[in-house]
Amino acid sequence: MKIKILIVEDEVLVAEEIAADLKDYGFEITEIAISSDECFNAIKKEIPNVILMDINIKGEQDGIETANMITKTHNIPIVYLTANTDSKTMERALASSPSAFISKPYTKKDLVIALELAFNKHNEKLITTTTPKNTDSFFVKDGAHYTKINSHEINYIEADGSYSQIITTVKKYTLSTNLNHFQGNLNNPIFVRIHRSYIVNISKVEAFDKNSLTIAEKTLPISKSYQKEIMKFFNKL
Repeated sequence: MKIKILIVEDEVLVAEEIAADLKDYGFEITEIAISSDECFNAIKKEIPNVILMDINIKGEQDGIETANMITKTHNIPIVYLTANTDSKTMERALASSPSAFISKPYTKKDLVIALELAFNKHNEKLITTTTPKNTDSFFVKDGAHYTKINSHEINYIEADGSYSQIITTVKKYTLSTNLNHFQGNLNNPIFVRIHRSYIVNISKVEAFDKNSLTIAEKTLPISKSYQKEIMKFFNKL
């Protein structure tokens, strides 16, 4: 899954350099905007995962005013990029609750880290606040929207580095949170950890032995540390 970035920067050459750097690190650039109006037009075309916002941009609204307007209608994390660090500007910027600041001149590493952290923290917050307490259902990001998933539709959840993959009966969804965090927000007994890389819907198990189980024709490993506990879920004749 590529993180989609909208770049709002009125120096076109700088913006193109930033876009090239981010593409090298696997980000997707939705558009480059030089003004508040272009920024909103870009959002209408495609909602980004994160907005990289220069504070000094063309037009009647600067980056801070633009960010404040965005937060009234959209829930998109914003990372400021600026060479202007005077106290009055910083006070205004902080009041708009950005996800991060990047000072010019920037390093590629700092830029990438700030954008990834903004994306991950935003999604973790959404998962935490939108997951019902009984977790019979919850919402996950699916493109530009959040899709409701009923717990009984889930076959299993698989670790994918710092991400997790939710495998349902019809589709796969990517979460920007690791498996431990996902497990910590679950409160449904049908979901059982069987391995450091897998949580399964125990009601979906079609076959099993001591070392593995099968769900939807997919064989998943059972770690030794979980074997004894897992066997308690099955009625054996």
